[in-house]
Amino acid sequence: MSEKNICKSCLDSVILTEDVIQELIMETEEDLSKIVSVDVYEARLKICGGCPSLLYGTTCSYSGSIVRYRAKFKSKSCPYPGGSKWLEFGC
Repeated sequence: MSEKNICKSCLDSVILTEDVIQELIMETEEDLSKIVSVDVYEARLKICGGCPSLLYGTTCSYSGSIVRYRAKFKSKSCPYPGGSKWLEFGC
């Protein structure tokens, strides 16, 4: 495994399988009051998908979080320096 694909803080691979990502997403659905609507979620993912800070197609380089997980939560915001890209689009 290449050193650039190793998480500095945990020493595990930063590339997650689809199964792991789906498991994380399913956990968010345990408390629906904490997650955004499907429309907001999809809009956030679209914004993240076009961001140059998206690594490996899954991870935000600023927060280190899996965007498909982070985008689910009402309490989370886009950590882009200078301001949330999600807020620019009402997400």
